[in-house]
Amino acid sequence: MNFLLRTLSLSYVRRHLMKTLLTLLGVVVGVATFSAIRSAQGTLVKGIRSTVDRVAGKAHLQITMAGGVPEEAQEKVRTLPGIRAVSPVIEQIVVPERGELGSLMVIGIDLLGDREMREYGFEGDDADLDDPLLFLAQPDSAIFTRDFAQRAGLKTGDTLPVRVSTGVKRVAARGLLSAKGFAEAFGGNLMVVDVYAAQELFGRGRRFDRIDVRLAEGTTVAQGTATLQKVLGPAYGVETPDRRSAQMEQTVNNFVVGFNVTSGFALCIGTFLIFNAFNVAVNRRRRDIGTLRALGATPRQVQSLFLLEALVIGLVGGAVGCLAGGAISEGFLRMMGQTTETVYGIASSGSSVMFPPGIVLESMLLGVVASLVGAWNPALAASRISPTEAFAKGAFQAKIAGSHGLRIAAGAVAFGCAILIALFPPFGGNPLILSVMVLGGIGMVLLVGPFSRVLLRFFAPLLMGFSPVAGRLCSNALLGAPRRTSGTVMAMALSLTFVLGFGGYMGSMTESMAKWMDDVLTSDLYVRASANWSRPDFLFPGTLRQELQKVSGVRAVESVRTIRPMYQGHQIVISSFEVEPVLKRIEYEYFSGNEQSILQGVGRQGMCFVSDNFQSRFNLGVGQEVELITPQGPVRFPIAAVVRDFGSDQGSIYMDRSTYLRHWQDDRVDIYDVSVVGGADVGQVRNLIRAQLAGKMPALISTRQEFVAEIKKAIDAFHALTRVTLFLALAVAFLGIVTSLLISVSERTREIGVLKALGAIPSQIVRSVVAEALVISLVSVFVAIPAGNLFAAFMEGAVARFFTGWSMPHLYPWNILIQLFIALPFVSAFAAWVPARQAARLKITEAIEYE
Repeated sequence: MNFLLRTLSLSYVRRHLMKTLLTLLGVVVGVATFSAIRSAQGTLVKGIRSTVDRVAGKAHLQITMAGGVPEEAQEKVRTLPGIRAVSPVIEQIVVPERGELGSLMVIGIDLLGDREMREYGFEGDDADLDDPLLFLAQPDSAIFTRDFAQRAGLKTGDTLPVRVSTGVKRVAARGLLSAKGFAEAFGGNLMVVDVYAAQELFGRGRRFDRIDVRLAEGTTVAQGTATLQKVLGPAYGVETPDRRSAQMEQTVNNFVVGFNVTSGFALCIGTFLIFNAFNVAVNRRRRDIGTLRALGATPRQVQSLFLLEALVIGLVGGAVGCLAGGAISEGFLRMMGQTTETVYGIASSGSSVMFPPGIVLESMLLGVVASLVGAWNPALAASRISPTEAFAKGAFQAKIAGSHGLRIAAGAVAFGCAILIALFPPFGGNPLILSVMVLGGIGMVLLVGPFSRVLLRFFAPLLMGFSPVAGRLCSNALLGAPRRTSGTVMAMALSLTFVLGFGGYMGSMTESMAKWMDDVLTSDLYVRASANWSRPDFLFPGTLRQELQKVSGVRAVESVRTIRPMYQGHQIVISSFEVEPVLKRIEYEYFSGNEQSILQGVGRQGMCFVSDNFQSRFNLGVGQEVELITPQGPVRFPIAAVVRDFGSDQGSIYMDRSTYLRHWQDDRVDIYDVSVVGGADVGQVRNLIRAQLAGKMPALISTRQEFVAEIKKAIDAFHALTRVTLFLALAVAFLGIVTSLLISVSERTREIGVLKALGAIPSQIVRSVVAEALVISLVSVFVAIPAGNLFAAFMEGAVARFFTGWSMPHLYPWNILIQLFIALPFVSAFAAWVPARQAARLKITEAIEYE
């Protein structure tokens, strides 16, 4: 076998080096995409877990509450039996004025009482704070890690300007932490301040984000949890840091699930490139195979030879793919980190991507499996070639051109089953998604070949009518090698199906959200204290509404307060506002109930209304009740209506502000919606509000257009990685065209030489190769149009319902299809450039003596 690999396989690789490299590149792109996504995801999750664990320190339990933990809770639990120490905590992400330093995690703690919870290592001659009393007395005091201080050029006593909700604030370094334990959280970008100063700085009022609890020796976590829950009541959450970390990890895993599908598609397309290349290799080397068989080689040895070649391609492609994945994974990690922080409020450390051995082995294995799967059928076909058939020119081609009736029937059954399961799902979740995608993929693989041949026969006369010489050459090349052509069409059609499907899903979501924002976001101005959507930097006092209503030009002001409690294992949104005035200016799309039921039930009877995805996720609708945990205990709220809403991908509950105040006793406000009087200048009113709030509290005031643009920017950030992976899928399809055309030119070397001897000019040869690329692209688009539409509908339906509960109306991705029809001719012509030049430069003497 070693002799065969050295002589037969290596000689073929040397003669067709470009085609081999392009086939290898298909595996590289698939493996690189997979390994980069997996490693970036793993690093992000590990960073989240590390930050939670290090900040938690020795805490066994953490007390939380929707809207913040009141100060008095600390006194309730401090003296309980089995409690060794408690420590209030406030967490917030801020950005230094010098943006190159990266984000800073601010931890507000009671430093003097926190030594039982976290280990502090201070730099200095006395191995402690220079002046603990000064740290407590001055609200601008901060402690930084030594690593961050070195990067920022800070020494004890120096100040650092940071952007907070109230503007740019200078904080003074009163001490430096050694890089160990707690100080390693968030990649060392840590700033410690006094917890009561943090309350003022971030508008927490008399509340903390959580209280960390360390249990006494001999007290189990279960005992401690039971004791705390008994004293505090059901309104408080008591959980371990591990549980909090797991909830964040689950959110990240849901966020990146689409990228894992993308990397799988890239590997599938690479598999078809390998199939195409090996299929042609078997056809071209049939004489060598016949010689081997005549000299005594067994069918198993011939098959093993081709599989060993595929194994080598898989191993090399997997190794190079892992290296390429490492190079692009940093960019993936930055995009993932920014999105999770912006959209979900989840912060992780800024550590570099790590490539654990498990991911390397997994990626290498995928590359090998993709190569072996792609090469299996051609290798099997090679093992069945008899010596007499191998030396009989044309016999092999004649044998493979049989009937496709059984294949078409099997493909139709598989595709039909996928559609039926998607429309009438017998089960849900990941099994449903996997079943539909596998059956749909099998159906597409079986049907694309016959369908593409029908389309090629349709286009052949048109090509010959358009250009008699180039058209005939192109038609002969496409129809004379059906397996090679259908393999290329298959790879490209899969890419375009993926692009149309995912692109259609993103377009449908964007359009649906844009319509929802047009209906719901109708105020003229939005007064916020924070740019962070899920973790506000600052909350306004409820009394500010009366002050804003006195500003000249203001017609109405509504208060919006949003909290994000856990409900049956999901972090939902509870939002409150003045229902009656709000309903006068917005328009909901109702699934059940109506405007009157909201006005009467929610505005006057203390009921609530919910989003469509809340109803879908928890199976609760009009006529039923949702039980929410409030500071006063559990309260059951009847549901008055169900509306289409995109405020949360886990579900939203809406209630009147008076109801929220009565049960939660929290009058703070996230956003004030301001409507101006008719004819008033919105910009002038905004300036008056800024002047009113200047020096007292932060004021991020956006017009309606600016507010909507910010939300769309967040949506674009959510889709940024998907766009990258769509581009990679198209790149693999591009490789397929180049590989196919190089193979086509190589196969027709003798034919091209004869044509040139008979008077064909280079430009005609070039046009025939370019036409071949254009036809392959056009046929692939026609195949992908119905498949992509079905895939988009599946993504918008079953997949969206599973991960978000949303059921979006299907909008065909016409814009993407138009872009493809515009871009593909240029891309195809570019892909044909190298093969066309190779064909045009063939010398007649070399071409005629070729074979």
